[in-house]
Amino acid sequence: MTITPAEKFEERVNLIEDTIALKETPRVVNAIRVNSYPYYEYGVTIRESITDYEKAAEAYIRFHKEFQPDVASPFAAQVSAPVLENMDVKCLRWAGHGLSENSTIQFIEYPTIEDDEYEEFFTDPAGFAYRKWLPRMAGVFEPFSKIDYVKLMTSNYRGPQNTFLSPALVESYRKLIAAYEEQQKFMLQAKKCIIRLKEEGFPPFSGGTSIAAFDMLADCLRGTFGIMVDLVERPEIVKKCCDIFVKFSIQLSLDAFKASGNKFQWIVLHKGFDNFISDEMYGEFYWPYLQQWILSLVENGLVPVVFCEGPYTTRLKYLREVPKGKVIYYFENVDMKLAKKALEGTACIMGGFPLNLVSQGTPDAIRDKVKEYMDIMAPGGGYMFGLSASLESAPRANVEALFEAVELYGKK
Repeated sequence: MTITPAEKFEERVNLIEDTIALKETPRVVNAIRVNSYPYYEYGVTIRESITDYEKAAEAYIRFHKEFQPDVASPFAAQVSAPVLENMDVKCLRWAGHGLSENSTIQFIEYPTIEDDEYEEFFTDPAGFAYRKWLPRMAGVFEPFSKIDYVKLMTSNYRGPQNTFLSPALVESYRKLIAAYEEQQKFMLQAKKCIIRLKEEGFPPFSGGTSIAAFDMLADCLRGTFGIMVDLVERPEIVKKCCDIFVKFSIQLSLDAFKASGNKFQWIVLHKGFDNFISDEMYGEFYWPYLQQWILSLVENGLVPVVFCEGPYTTRLKYLREVPKGKVIYYFENVDMKLAKKALEGTACIMGGFPLNLVSQGTPDAIRDKVKEYMDIMAPGGGYMFGLSASLESAPRANVEALFEAVELYGKK
């Protein structure tokens, strides 16, 4: 009997819900996520994917229909090249802008708040953002750094027109309007892609993404070197920032849910992995704020999906401290046996399957490894099969072997 896309959708939703609730299921959820693989496979360059959004979406839909994962990957054209170019974004390189036509986006880390600027940031965060942070992030905002905000507020009715109608600012407005119009096209196509995937039977599995409070400071303001200095020389300032930023993390997720209606809210852990900071520092500066985000989302009826980037085996003891059957931990690199032992009966486990094996191994090696993972993780429920990260490029034979093995060995 032929199963309709609507019936397939309902089956997958129920399978996902039962797995999160730590129930045993007839088969393991195939939660393999892709990033650029559909483009490489179907002849779309990365540059085309971030300029021709319809072409990108068609490749994505084609991949899902052909390989039949149980979840819909988020639209991989995560940025629009014309938007980034109009805004002169400085913290990224993308295909055709500092990179080849077929290279994926790269983040450039540098400090956007200097050692001696914390007091200014705490005292006048809005002014700091306009004078320094925004101009350091994107060239389109550089004219805003020259605004005298005190003079603006003390110039009576002349202040606004004299300040905001300067030629430099008007040129910035033109670029921002062009970026806005392009972003609207991009968002419309992304929305259409999600709707199409739902109609084809694939449940959306990502309603929004934030980053941990510690990483907001470490990634977005201080950079890796800066945060390492701060942990030693300014630990109380690190905590003060995390106290502020955890509220941002929570609000970002709640706002994303309100906009998308999708309860699966992701948080990406960049700098919490084994040995980046000590276990004591993790327990003091990282976990309390991550736990606060998790608990707040659960209280609001959402499902936190915590992407633990890097090796994470030593942090497992912390991850247990969450409500049972409400959280998904997606691992990049963890001892799966220890993760199962530590989190069984507490949280759903996802990921961990080595991406390099899919991109560089053989079909037989992939099948053997999938069976090994299923033998360890499938018994007892609470496990979704996933890769250590989203799939980029790989031989088609390897991807076919991967999906076939998940279907074969994932059955009860």
